[in-house]
Amino acid sequence: METKELFWSLLAKAVKTLVALFTLFAIGFFVESLPYARSLPFLSQRLPVSVFLNAVVSLLGVIVFVKFGAEASPAVDGILGFMPGAGRLARSVIKILALLFAYYAFQDAVFPFIADYEWVYQSLFLGFMLFFLVRAGLQVYRSSGEISEFLVGILRPYKTPGSPEKT
Repeated sequence: METKELFWSLLAKAVKTLVALFTLFAIGFFVESLPYARSLPFLSQRLPVSVFLNAVVSLLGVIVFVKFGAEASPAVDGILGFMPGAGRLARSVIKILALLFAYYAFQDAVFPFIADYEWVYQSLFLGFMLFFLVRAGLQVYRSSGEISEFLVGILRPYKTPGSPEKT
C-alpha cells in the first residue's frame, strides 16, 4: 500500500479511536455528575458507585486505546519504512501512554482499599512502565543504523550510493 494511503488509513483509525474515547469519557462525566451516584455505596462505604463506574469507563478507554495501537501498527510500519519495527515501537509508546492514564484513573477506586499499601500500586505501575520503556528503547537501539542512514540521507539529498563525493 502506498504511504499516502497508509497515512489516511492511520488517520481514520485515530479519529475512530478519538470518537470512541470522547463518547466513553462523556458517559463517565455524566455518571460522575449524578448527585445520587456520589453518595450511593458500591460493595463498601469506601467506594461510591460513581467512582466504580468511572473506573469501568476508564478501563474501557484503556482497552480502546491499546486496541488502536494494535490496529495502527501495520500502518506505522509502512509509513516509517526506514525504521524496522516502527509499529512495535508505536505499540510500546501507546502502552506507556495508556499506563500513565490508568495510573491516575484507577487511584480513587483502589486507594481506599489499600490504605497502607499504596506502594504496591505504585510499584506495579512502575514495573510495567519500565518494561515498556526498556522495550521501546531497545527497539530504537536495534534500528539505530537504519535511522542514522535515513537522517544522513536527509542531510545529503543529492548523494546517490556509489557516486563520487564532491568537495
